[in-house]
Amino acid sequence: MSATAQAQERLFALREAIAKIEGRPPADGLAPVAGGPGDEADPRFCAPVIQENQGLESLLPEGFPVGSMIEARGLQLRDAGAVSGFGLGLCLFGRSHRPAKRILWIGERMVAREAGLPHAAGLADYGLQPGELLYAMPRRLEDALWLADAALTSGGFSAVMLEVNGNPRGFGLTESRRLSLKAKSTGGFLLLVRQGGEEEASSASLRLRIEPAPAAARFLPDGSMLGGSIGNPVFRLVPEKIRLGGPRELILEWNKDDRQFYPAAPLHAGTSPAHRPTHPGALVSPPFDRSAGAPALGTVVAFDRAS
Repeated sequence: MSATAQAQERLFALREAIAKIEGRPPADGLAPVAGGPGDEADPRFCAPVIQENQGLESLLPEGFPVGSMIEARGLQLRDAGAVSGFGLGLCLFGRSHRPAKRILWIGERMVAREAGLPHAAGLADYGLQPGELLYAMPRRLEDALWLADAALTSGGFSAVMLEVNGNPRGFGLTESRRLSLKAKSTGGFLLLVRQGGEEEASSASLRLRIEPAPAAARFLPDGSMLGGSIGNPVFRLVPEKIRLGGPRELILEWNKDDRQFYPAAPLHAGTSPAHRPTHPGALVSPPFDRSAGAPALGTVVAFDRAS
């Protein structure tokens, strides 16, 4: 038992040394576990218990990722609004670390044709203030990659959101690795938004599949919900690549006033949904001036041969 404990301590020390070389804090949950008789659990080496209803901190236990790249992926292009909305919320959430700097959104032309351009009134309703967001739409993917690299090098933005349509040939593991190293060396934050793309190899420290989720009703001052209303945007997050252990999925709600993601409230919390039939009424009125229908078939068959 002592030999096993020594091997675990040696392994943890090696992982801690690697984390120091890479410039990141040691990962939780990799410490030796005390399992022998008489061993006392050290609170420093207790792995956090991750529950299903935790918020964004279960995916980012070390806080907002500064000097890293995160990828948000949507399965279909029709979900571009949800993926972009989550990306903007994440950038706004991290803007508290650099409140004096703007957010750069590098859009993609095909996505803009299909999903539309950002709307000023909608952005304001989402929680953005005038002047906080800078939107750019280069003509080519090479120009978009150069712009993202230059934005990270300048250090003039709190976050850079790079939008990519699908899985283009000009953006692979090499380009992803280059941008990830650039974000790490400059201390910036890069969010890669892949619209309607398939899962592929990436240098992102965290990759999430984003899907829209049904929103609950709006809360009233007395704590009840306003029936028939639509509350804050809700997103379903499925981790596809994560360094530390995390939940299988998260249902988060965006609060524009606090600029934070919270666990979403149940869809019908505090209310009982009305039970109505699928088709409450007839689609077409019944006929009144025609026959009721074909007569019922009998059991007698023809005995005479036709030829």
